[in-house]
Amino acid sequence: MTRETSALLLSAAEAAKLCGRCERTWRTWDAAGLVPRPVRIGKAVFWRPEELSQWVQAGCPDRKTWDQREE
Repeated sequence: MTRETSALLLSAAEAAKLCGRCERTWRTWDAAGLVPRPVRIGKAVFWRPEELSQWVQAGCPDRKTWDQREE
């Protein structure tokens, strides 16, 4: 298992790499609301790998649509 899939939380760089994008693109998408809402701990920003996997399986909807889904 790789570090990205075994970590409980991923940094922006790790999340971007897991999704095949550069960190700059990932941060742009985050600012535009195109990726799932991150977890914030103080000033640090993280994403849950299992949520990213579910998001991709759902077709990568924008954040608003993703937040409105039934869990």
